[in-house]
Amino acid sequence: MKFTKSTEDIIADFRGLPRTVTTSACKDPMALDSLLVVLQEQYKLEQPSPERTLVENWEAIFGPKLAGRCNPVRIKDGRTLVLSVTNQTLRSELQFQKRAILKKIHALENCSDIMDIVMRS
Repeated sequence: MKFTKSTEDIIADFRGLPRTVTTSACKDPMALDSLLVVLQEQYKLEQPSPERTLVENWEAIFGPKLAGRCNPVRIKDGRTLVLSVTNQTLRSELQFQKRAILKKIHALENCSDIMDIVMRS
């Protein structure tokens, strides 16, 4: 059974055992606004990224018919777009359209480094 830190400390006191000390317990709490600034800088949330550009333009790339049946999973090594498709038939259809799709992706800002598309069903 998992207990909270304070409950574990009470049990440790009762049994005569030392309290568990973690490094996070020794630090002073950080203000939420400064934490958000640190996270924005660390994960570059305000900067444009190929992931954000692809998601914003997904329907323009694939059209309304196909956009709902395939989803971006990730960009592998900054050069390969990994897609999740609903079935094998769609996967084959997208394989035939691969060059046209890559051409549309290259036309987008921040997406010129994507050189390949891998489809997984």
